[in-house]
Amino acid sequence: MMLISDCLLSVRQFLIAQLLTRWLPVGLSLAIAACHGISANESRSDSSSDLKKTTPHPNLKGVTLTVLSLTPGNGITEPIIDHAAQFEALTEVEIKIITAPFDLLYQEILNDFRRGIHNYDVVIIPPQWKADYVRYGYLQDLTKRVKTDSAIQWEDIAVFFREYHATYEGEVYAIPLDGEVLSLYYRSDILEQQGIIPPQTWDQYLDLARKMDGQDLNNDGEADYGSCLARTPQANSRMLWAVASSFLQTQGTQQGAFFDSDTMKPLVNNPAFIEALAIYKETATYGPKKPEDETLSVMEIRSLFLSGRCALTIDWGNLGTLAMKSDSPIKNQFGTAILPGSPKVLDRETGQFVTCNQSICPYSEEGINYAPYAALGGWVGTVNNDLPAKTLSAAYAFLSYMSQPEQSNLDVITSSTGFNPYRISQLTDRQSWIEAGMNKQLASQYLNAIYLSLNNPNIVLDLYIPQYEVYQQKILHPILMDVLNNEISLSEAILQIESSWEKKTDELGRESQRQAYCQSLKIECN
Repeated sequence: MMLISDCLLSVRQFLIAQLLTRWLPVGLSLAIAACHGISANESRSDSSSDLKKTTPHPNLKGVTLTVLSLTPGNGITEPIIDHAAQFEALTEVEIKIITAPFDLLYQEILNDFRRGIHNYDVVIIPPQWKADYVRYGYLQDLTKRVKTDSAIQWEDIAVFFREYHATYEGEVYAIPLDGEVLSLYYRSDILEQQGIIPPQTWDQYLDLARKMDGQDLNNDGEADYGSCLARTPQANSRMLWAVASSFLQTQGTQQGAFFDSDTMKPLVNNPAFIEALAIYKETATYGPKKPEDETLSVMEIRSLFLSGRCALTIDWGNLGTLAMKSDSPIKNQFGTAILPGSPKVLDRETGQFVTCNQSICPYSEEGINYAPYAALGGWVGTVNNDLPAKTLSAAYAFLSYMSQPEQSNLDVITSSTGFNPYRISQLTDRQSWIEAGMNKQLASQYLNAIYLSLNNPNIVLDLYIPQYEVYQQKILHPILMDVLNNEISLSEAILQIESSWEKKTDELGRESQRQAYCQSLKIECN
């Protein structure tokens, strides 16, 4: 397969005399815009004054690093390009950045590793892909480097991201650059006017969506929506599991929310999942109703929410930073909370849908089982395992530099980066968020929702097994669309999901998939 690469960027081309000036971020983003056709209307604050504080490993002059990352346009790669320029100025390392669309990125990396081509020294990936690459020895073990690197402040990275995203079998193979967990977003101004508290359960979510649907929420004379959820192949399954997680997982992260770890049977053919699917289907009733809107993307849903047209939505942390921009009609008029939970859950021993008690739901609060969902999980940096020593040192130093608080603290409060908070200090320091444009109350709500989610012992890990995207996108998404379009019943959908997932598991090897699932959850497979 030929990689569709929009551009090969040598950051050195953009340095010259302007590198350490306030023009740097704008100059780079304009160059990217010219190459990729993206908007470059938001520059980031100058960080050159902090460069000396985080000077990476010395004696790297003469090294050329090639980094593979996501096609620019929605964040992730834009801040990497900014940091690459700064890193070049510090070290005289030359950095070339190659980009690829998301749907080609995984296979391009795998092909490069398998064939021993070694086009890429550093690859920026979602953490779900890590296991596939580590299992075959393609990624460098970074454990010793992390342990001797005080600048990265490893213990400041949230435990969940360190344990589940950075490590494999106890060793560090990835450096977190971003942290993602789904949260509930709601129009706080409207709820306060009507004396309504944010929904704590999914039934309450539906009640509120039903009440708000059809009202004019932004005073433009048009009916608006009670609930807006993304339905694209990449988002659809995750929006469903945002609902289903609190019905399926009760005993903590290591229990898992997708399969029975003993049998590798999917957790779908049971009354709890049927209830979750029914709720998910009903949310569509209170959202955009045109046929072409049934697959609205995450960015399109964000646009609707930011324009004041949605009472409720489920999204990652990006929405919070986008909504605090000065041109947002709902700036400081929205709230954030942990995902709703459920007072009834799946009893895995009996297969029944039962009311929570202390035994079945040990982490419940006031009888409600919460299971915040770390969908996607964020982006991490990894290093090719077959590099010369000096190149390896440069590759790690670059990833460390980007993750260090001096750089990452600015990244996570800047909406254009696509990066969300993943460090404890980023979630406990309200002042930087207030200075970036959030009011004090909203900053507390936003950061508390993420902090409480990440520290909930029942947080749900996304599906981290080989070919997870086949399970979630190629199999589950079309079935969900048939459900939403009333082409199949809920019971028919359950049987289709179960049989298709079972078939895929057998095709890939049930025991090997089970081992991968157990490994992702950090449990021993019997």
